[in-house]
Amino acid sequence: MNPNYAALENFLRAHSTLSLATRGPDGQPQAASLFFAADESLRLYWVSGDSSRHSRNLGRDPRAAVTVHAHTWNWGEIVGIQMEGAVGIVPPGPAWQAAWELYRAKFAFVDEFQAEISRSNFYVFTPRWARMVNNSLGFGHKDEFVFSG
Repeated sequence: MNPNYAALENFLRAHSTLSLATRGPDGQPQAASLFFAADESLRLYWVSGDSSRHSRNLGRDPRAAVTVHAHTWNWGEIVGIQMEGAVGIVPPGPAWQAAWELYRAKFAFVDEFQAEISRSNFYVFTPRWARMVNNSLGFGHKDEFVFSG
């Protein structure tokens, strides 16, 4: 395992928002920003309705790309993650409950929206590849990760 795997895990835990890239019905790329929580296998979970553009796109093609990054105005402080993988809907039952608990642990305010969330889907992004860019370790410093699956 890559020794910088812990840095990847810690970065995902410390950040709240991902950019999700999907393919629209015409093949054009589309992006959406979503709150997410990561599990110990670095699968990413978010909540979304069936009718959202990205959810409809994922229903046609489960392949997706994700980015998560720290905000900065200094190129030497750029740190972020790029990931590629596949997305699926978390089924009702124990898997859904585990996703809810993970999401709730990261975003305590979601308790106020439990009714809305129960009418939505949890989605899970399972990475097959990731790259962590960290310019604080040198311009263009990258660590790559391949996930078995």
